[in-house]
Amino acid sequence: MNKRVLLGVTGSIAAYKSADIISRLVRTGYNVTVVMTANAAKFITPLTLESLSKNKVYVDMFNDEDHSKITHIALATESDLILVAPATFNIIGKTASGLADDLLSSILAAAPSSKVIFAPAMNVNMYSNAANIENINKLSDRGYTFIEPEEGTLACGVTGKGRLRNVSDIIDTVNGHFHEKVLKGKKVLITAGATREYLDPIRFLSNSSSGLMGISLAKACRNMGADVTLVMANSKYDANVHKVIKVDTVDQMYEAALSEFDNTDLVFSVAAVSDFKPKIRNSSKIKKSNRDLSVEFELNKDILYEMGRRKKRQFLVGFAAESESLFENAKAKLEKKNLDMIIANQLTNFSSNEGKVWLISPSETSLLEAKLKEDLAYDIVNQVISSWYKVSEERSGI
Repeated sequence: MNKRVLLGVTGSIAAYKSADIISRLVRTGYNVTVVMTANAAKFITPLTLESLSKNKVYVDMFNDEDHSKITHIALATESDLILVAPATFNIIGKTASGLADDLLSSILAAAPSSKVIFAPAMNVNMYSNAANIENINKLSDRGYTFIEPEEGTLACGVTGKGRLRNVSDIIDTVNGHFHEKVLKGKKVLITAGATREYLDPIRFLSNSSSGLMGISLAKACRNMGADVTLVMANSKYDANVHKVIKVDTVDQMYEAALSEFDNTDLVFSVAAVSDFKPKIRNSSKIKKSNRDLSVEFELNKDILYEMGRRKKRQFLVGFAAESESLFENAKAKLEKKNLDMIIANQLTNFSSNEGKVWLISPSETSLLEAKLKEDLAYDIVNQVISSWYKVSEERSGI
């Protein structure tokens, strides 16, 4: 990738999170240079961030000046993106007012607004202060990007909006800045999460899927310009995409996914669905007794098979998670369900933040080495797009 990201770190208690941000940026392939304010250096040392970024950390406007060039101008113009995280009330106010009295604010004054992202972090009263809101709106109108903070317990002990957004969302926004909008105008449907099948009102059968892979694919497709619909079963994760349909059972996912299918160009069927469901769902809680409990199961609806049966112009991608005979089972599923591609992975990927996968089409198999799922998603989408275009050319006779 080799894109150059300048990370501006300001004097917030959240400055310690900059270490994690740098690590994730570097691991994703970015070349990171850090500029700290003097107050930021009181929360975390420049040495720490220099060790993580493997580049010189700049703090002082004059002591850190490279006299062979004008440092603040060079850093502003040579960086592909400037991320200010955490961004304090002060740095937002200075940028909005056109003040440049230290190195970071001088860099921001010399940089085009289109390549600056602010991730605010501050007390809830400071964040909601009319002056801060006015400054954010002013900068947004000028083309600056803001990553909205989260609600939660703040350093001062109160609960409210102002906590720095989680690192995954920050990295996701950075990735979105750089990716070409190759899916612009395309509609993508993704199923994700773990379905549940209920024995009674509180007991259910499910699996350990976290939903992270499907959500990561949804974010990647969104950042590449697609209009994404996510049919989401149970997961602790969330995705800010065009349309999210929350479901619980296979029947609900079947209805939601098939209602969107005809108007879709590309489908990722990632959800971990239950193949079986109890034949009888008790309306009241099953009481414990001295006898064994027997449950009779019946086959569930096969969402992916039905999509393959209805497929016309859609490019249909399924997932196969296997404990044995991975490739044989995946290829059999590819053919049986009329898929264009299947992504095979081992059960160890379940509930893990990373994994490796094999992309299998009727003509070839390729391995994508283990990465964090947020990063792996982009590799998957890029390969799928390449195969999709080849198939489209074949179908149109080009």
